[in-house]
Formats: sequence, C-alpha cells, structure tokens
Amino acid sequence: MEIRIITDNYTDSLGLLAEHGFSCLIKVKDRTILFDTGQGEGFINNIRLMDIRKADAIVLSHGHYDHTGGLSKHLAECAEISKDIYASKYVFDNHLKMDDGKTYDFIGFGGQRSEVERRFRLHLNTELTEIFPDIFLSGTIERSFEFDSDGKLYAEIDGVTAKDRFRDEQYMIIRDNDGIHLITGCTHCGPENLINHAKKLFPDRKILSLTGGLHLFRSDGSYTEKVISVLRNEDIKTIATGHCTGIDAVFAMKKALGDRVHFTKAGMKISF
Repeated sequence: MEIRIITDNYTDSLGLLAEHGFSCLIKVKDRTILFDTGQGEGFINNIRLMDIRKADAIVLSHGHYDHTGGLSKHLAECAEISKDIYASKYVFDNHLKMDDGKTYDFIGFGGQRSEVERRFRLHLNTELTEIFPDIFLSGTIERSFEFDSDGKLYAEIDGVTAKDRFRDEQYMIIRDNDGIHLITGCTHCGPENLINHAKKLFPDRKILSLTGGLHLFRSDGSYTEKVISVLRNEDIKTIATGHCTGIDAVFAMKKALGDRVHFTKAGMKISF
C-alpha cells in the first residue's frame, strides 16, 4: 500500500505547488483512489507534474473548497481521471465561514451539482460503505466527545444557519490482515471521535496508521496534548499529518511520539 501526497500546505519538491488544501493518491492491491482534490491550482499543477492520469475512483472527504476545489474548477480533467465519485449525500451542503461576526463567506463546493452529475457517476452514502474489497468509507462520523473544530465554521441547512456539525464528513478505512489504515481529510469531528468511531466499526482490528489533517491549528495546547495521549494509548505506529493540523500541533506530536509522526507535504510518499 502506498499513499502519495498530491496537495498539502507545504512542499519541498521542485515544481510542485503548496496550497491550503489536501489531496492524496492511494494505491492498495489492484486499486488506485484519488482522495480529495485540494483547493484548485496547486492540485491541477501537481497531478500534471506527477503524471496522474487514471484512478478507479475519486473520494471526497467533505464538501469544503480546500478538498473539492480541484474537482469543481477542473471538472473535465478530473473526469478523465475517473468518472466515479464517492462522497456523502450531504457533500453539497452550504458550508460557511463567519467573516467579521456579522457576515458569512461561502466555503463549500464551488461548482454546480447538475454539472457534476452530468460528467460523473455519483455514489453517495451516509453509513459505512465498502467501495472496493477491504476499502471502506466510514459514513457520517458519530460524535462521542465534544469537539469545536473551529468557532468560525457554520452551515446553512434547510434555511437555518448554525454551527457546522459536518454531517458530510467521512474518512476512508483500508483493511488488511494486521489491522486498519485510516485516511482523513480534515477531522472536523475531532481526532478522538474519529478514532473512537473507527474502533466501533472495526472492533477486532488495530489502527495501524492515520493519514491526513487533524484540524488542531486553532486548538489550544491542552487539547493537542489530549490528542497526543489518545494516539499514544492506541499505539498507532504511523501518523502522517499536516494541512489543518497546524505546525505547532505537528511539532508537539513529533516531540511526544518521535518517529511515528511524519509532517506531510506535496510529493511525499508513505509506504506500508
């Protein structure tokens, strides 16, 4: 199994672009999956430079612009990579960010749903779904612990604007003989909830790795320490994170957990 980071907030590879967003290419067994599509221009530059032309599916972790922008801005080119999109049925929710305490900016999927439906086959879910053998999407993540990922994030649903609970957010689970690997976009639900949810879905499997953003960049140090404690207790051997995790949180995790923690960047390859 190999994960190749296409888009992240940082890169040190010649020609690749960094942007506030996340995307990776996952190769497992005989399947190749494009997971998220970054914000847009960095994503399209990087997939061209990496010569990524085909995948068995495109998976969207949630509907924010920094995970769907590459798709919404480059529909034709993404349709050449794969005609199949897997996502939550709520992926087109009206995600908002409070600007100045009075007004909201739209930060959701930037394209027209009708145009996406014209070009792609949409496979939408809300519950655990096996999209290929031993490759799953989690469905809506159950919240057992309270986590306010960002006080500025809202959603307008059925005419009501309220704090965003990210009903569209999900993560990928890859099962092998030794345990499970988790790939997440932003973890707006909170790392504790994601890990707890994965353990409920696969109670007989150890979590071997966790890759993706953990949305700690606006969390205080005490919560980061709590997450570090959870990761240590679960004895997760590989934690590859960047994007919305935040530099301070990644460094704190690296200091506490050592070589288990890897700072993701565009162009990076992770092999299991």
